[in-house]
Amino acid sequence: MTFYHPGIDHILIGAPTLESGIASFEKATGVPPTRGGRHPMRGTENALVSLGNGTYLEIIAPQATVSDDDLFVKQLRHLSSPVVVGWAVHVPDISDAAERLKRAGFQTSPPQPGSRITPEGKKLEWTTFEVAHPEIETAPFFIRWSESTVHPSIAEVRCSLVSFQIDEPKVADLERLLSALSVATTVRNAARSGFQLRIRCGNRKATFSGE
Repeated sequence: MTFYHPGIDHILIGAPTLESGIASFEKATGVPPTRGGRHPMRGTENALVSLGNGTYLEIIAPQATVSDDDLFVKQLRHLSSPVVVGWAVHVPDISDAAERLKRAGFQTSPPQPGSRITPEGKKLEWTTFEVAHPEIETAPFFIRWSESTVHPSIAEVRCSLVSFQIDEPKVADLERLLSALSVATTVRNAARSGFQLRIRCGNRKATFSGE
């Protein structure tokens, strides 16, 4: 699926297990996330909540049977509660986005294919890359969904994004990165990196943070 303007694709909320992540989210919002499937190459699995307008939340956790060899899996497994662990920006053209970032003074990683299989047996495919240098802890990664993939946000919308704030010591670098792709979100100069996500689900509001 093609998006013609870069913007927030999804925000990742990490949890030690998918069951605990789903239960905690439903307790906070009244909305049960929909199981999305497993990432065969990463050892993780997820559940999703559409925020509409091409954006969704991904509750992500380690698969029960995988080891802690992968650093991300290890970090997720040692969480005590759900926290924001990252975010993704959708781009309509991987090469163009990488070139824009290069002109802004960033080095990017090579594009990498990704996929997952839904509980219904459908395969979703995408390509991602990230900024390799300078390192910015709160920087997003960048995603381009395949034309044959139905974007995860195309589902019943039961929550909406109120605000997404990023705290970052390297605020000038992050603002330059986001400006290169015309991505709008709130960035604040802070001593420590972190996120604060606010959403509304019906009459309820919920906040998820992360460092």
